Amino acid sequence: MLLSAKSVAAALALYSTCASAGLIPKLLPGFVSTNGQKFQLNGRPYYFAGTNAYWFQFISDINDVSLAMDKAKAAGLEVVRTWGFNEVNVTTIPGGLPQYGGEGAGPSTIYFQSWDNGVPTINYGDNGLKRFDKVVKLAEKKGIKLVVALTNNWADYGGMDVYTVNLGGRYHDDFYTNPKIKAAFKKYVKAVVTRYALSPAIFSWQLGNEPRCGADGTRNLPRSANCTAAVVTAWVDEMSKYIKTLDPLHLVSSGVEGFFNRPGEADWAYNGADGVDFDAITKLPHVDYGTFHCYPDWWSKTVDWTTQFIKDHAASQKKIGKPVVMEEYGWLLEEDREAWLGVTSNVTRVEALTKWQNAALEGRLAGDQYWQFGLSGLSFGKSTDDGFTIFLEDAEAKTLVYDHVKKVNKQNQGWFWPF
Repeated sequence: MLLSAKSVAAALALYSTCASAGLIPKLLPGFVSTNGQKFQLNGRPYYFAGTNAYWFQFISDINDVSLAMDKAKAAGLEVVRTWGFNEVNVTTIPGGLPQYGGEGAGPSTIYFQSWDNGVPTINYGDNGLKRFDKVVKLAEKKGIKLVVALTNNWADYGGMDVYTVNLGGRYHDDFYTNPKIKAAFKKYVKAVVTRYALSPAIFSWQLGNEPRCGADGTRNLPRSANCTAAVVTAWVDEMSKYIKTLDPLHLVSSGVEGFFNRPGEADWAYNGADGVDFDAITKLPHVDYGTFHCYPDWWSKTVDWTTQFIKDHAASQKKIGKPVVMEEYGWLLEEDREAWLGVTSNVTRVEALTKWQNAALEGRLAGDQYWQFGLSGLSFGKSTDDGFTIFLEDAEAKTLVYDHVKKVNKQNQGWFWPF
């Protein structure tokens, strides 16, 4: 049975008081925490190889979600990143922004918040948060930890621009600065975070999927001339602090792609061009760990460039002293690369991802999560395939999933940390 927000708040306040007084352990069994550059769970280091399955709550049959979690757990994939948002407008204007719909997981009647002429309504019904309740309960039952993203930089499933358009904003980055928009986002965040604040299934609350100054030039609002890395960093600081006031038990992460902001760098991924400063964001007091993503296909980069990008984040992990997770990484299959980008590569996915996974292991990154999880045998057949999907039944999964999980788990052996 779910507790009311008031009851959850009272329980958390009592816990914080008792933990501060030394009457109970500060680390609760089943809840992931950090210790320096590592995660820990139940007093032991918790390095992990995980995955992304944003679609868990958008498929109609909850039994499919149950099967997917069983398969993930059997493969050793205990940490799964998923979406805790879906914004819809009650009425839409043809050609209006953001242009959501047509997402990879297919049409869905499940949504978490609707908007009608600037007024948001959180959906607590069976096709809303009650559905997410079932996903969280399954994760609790099956020993899966969920990284829950709370909005999207991109148009898929509505995201930031639905707030901005409804509340009078003109630019994509108004989401980070407009007080009315920030208040509306906080209201939604409070509804979700307090609902699951006592669940050990939550690995972390994530502010958003890939927040940056701009987004898609066609499907999203334009970027203003005033957005800088400082703007996004300030928003992450404000929102991470707010979530910690609601839920001190769970970790908080930003969800950024991990671009650097280093003076004098020519490379856009290192000079703050997209409004992301990985080091500054990771250092924030209420951000528990750093995140970065790797998509050289979309970024017009090479496999070797990406390997160095990983090494640079491992170096930042050591310098900052917090865990860092490579939480999305993917390499297109050759036929998809040629069809979508008009280019070819003689590097296979197994070759590319193995090189990146080895770099993550050598750098002692705290965790990694490939994009994205795929399996067959669902009620409708195969899960969504965006060209990056690794299906557990395919031959490449032996190296990239099963063998990699074993290598990562070896880092957890032979350690014990007291509470």
